[in-house]
Amino acid sequence: MPADRAFRATCLALLALAATSYVARAQELPPGEMRDTVWAACSHCHQVTRFTAMRKARTGWALTVNDMINKGAVIGDDEFDGIVDYLSRNFGPAP
Repeated sequence: MPADRAFRATCLALLALAATSYVARAQELPPGEMRDTVWAACSHCHQVTRFTAMRKARTGWALTVNDMINKGAVIGDDEFDGIVDYLSRNFGPAP
C-alpha cells in the first residue's frame, strides 16, 4: 500500500474512533435537549462524572456555568439558559 494511501486510511480510522468516542461519551449524560451541547462545552476540561455528581438548584448551576465561561468555556449567549436548564433538570438537588 503506498504511503499516502496508508496515511489516509490511518487518518480515517482515527476519525472514526474519535467520532465513536464522542457519541459514547455524550450518551453518558441523560437524554434531553442540550445534552450534546453540555457535553461539548464541559468535557473539554472535565470528565462527565465531575459535574454529573453535583446537585445544584438552577441558581447554583447558573453561577457555575457563568464561572466556567469566565474561565474560558465556549458557550454562546443563546446556549446559556438551555445548558443551565438541562443541568438543573438532570442534576438538581436530591428530593
